[in-house]
Amino acid sequence: MKLIKKLAAGITTCIILSGLTFSSVQAHMMVAQHGTINLVDDGAFMVLSLPVSAFHFLDNSLIELDDSDAADGSDADAADGSDDADKKIGNISMSNLSIDQNNDGKLSSDELQQHRQQISRIILQRVSLSDATGPLPLQGLIISLASHGSPKQPSDQIIVMGRFKLSNSQDPLIFENQLFGKSFSEQVIDMSVTRQENKQKQVFQVSANAPSHRLFPAK
Repeated sequence: MKLIKKLAAGITTCIILSGLTFSSVQAHMMVAQHGTINLVDDGAFMVLSLPVSAFHFLDNSLIELDDSDAADGSDADAADGSDDADKKIGNISMSNLSIDQNNDGKLSSDELQQHRQQISRIILQRVSLSDATGPLPLQGLIISLASHGSPKQPSDQIIVMGRFKLSNSQDPLIFENQLFGKSFSEQVIDMSVTRQENKQKQVFQVSANAPSHRLFPAK
């Protein structure tokens, strides 16, 4: 039985990686403020370009923590009566919530590595695909700089890739993104969705004023 479970896990991992490998090709060509979702069997493969400025001082996004986060030290910090800006929420310092440390409007590879955990946490909380039961799990999250031509060149956009696990590819789905930047051009993201089963396609926009959209609504 253990062997069967390991084989099944290995197959699932291969499927996720193969889908993300395909998505990584899209990521290299992804235009700023654009995203794609590819519905294939029981997975929704997402590639999304998000502005770096959307990740500045998002302290509210870190307030709702699960039990494991609360157990790693936040209670201990509160117990000493410290109310200063250096306190921690989970493993993240409240005094270091801006991922763009040199304030140049871009993210470097060093800044990305230093804040990868923080960025991942915010994405998992603010980017979602939901069915009737609620938000679907986002697996295999990959974050990289949108630096075309040079992967180490600082960028004002972050490429996000991952796979939402679907219960049924035909279920009604709602996509939501709550990460928008400071400039006017960063307030809208153009999305393209494809359902491979019947080659159905849909294009739409999400914005700071309308962050969610229903996929393939019934006509």
